[in-house]
Amino acid sequence: MNMNDPITITLIVIGFVMAIAAIIMLVRHFDKKRTEALRTAAQDMRLDFSRLPDPQLLSPLRAFPLFSQGHSKKAFNVMSGMADEIQIAMFDYRYTTGGGKNQHTHNQTVVLLKSGSLDVPPFSLKPQNVFHNIGKAFGYQDIDFESHPIFSEKYLLRSTDELVIREFFTDDILEYYEQRPGLSTEAGGDRLIFFRASKKIKPEDLPIFLKEGFHIYTLFKKHMI
Repeated sequence: MNMNDPITITLIVIGFVMAIAAIIMLVRHFDKKRTEALRTAAQDMRLDFSRLPDPQLLSPLRAFPLFSQGHSKKAFNVMSGMADEIQIAMFDYRYTTGGGKNQHTHNQTVVLLKSGSLDVPPFSLKPQNVFHNIGKAFGYQDIDFESHPIFSEKYLLRSTDELVIREFFTDDILEYYEQRPGLSTEAGGDRLIFFRASKKIKPEDLPIFLKEGFHIYTLFKKHMI
């Protein structure tokens, strides 16, 4: 086959375009299938559902690290409701970092709990990786606990008020996270955000995921009484 032949080049281009079109159609198919499954899951959990992007949902969350990074931010497949005095929002969140060949899109399912009974000092907690260890050598903040080396090894904890956070993260909170690697939690004031970075939760697993978010809420609230 002569790669310089116009017909060959045309066929290659057509094949490439068709392959891209097939991938796009496949992604749309799975996105649509997920949306319908999430709609059913929301009904089962007695939550309202909207598949459309909700920019108003993100506006008050800009101060949180998850929503302050990247671009092309989008919250969609939103499930919302109330449980006692707690406002619930559970949604798919997508954002992009980098550009060109270095562009990467991050997708995750997020649980947002808001309550007037909650008053949490601002912090961010996420799984620790090798880059964080390198950063700590250059002064990158990580709040460690000598009493809980497993927690300190698994998680990166940051806050603008380290002393308050050290008092707030009591043994039961530290032990909870020790037993559950891979969690990410961000909080401040009356809002608590819970997710697994770059992981979309399966519709059938959403009730358990939400229950886990409520358990974390309960742990934090207990220390304000």
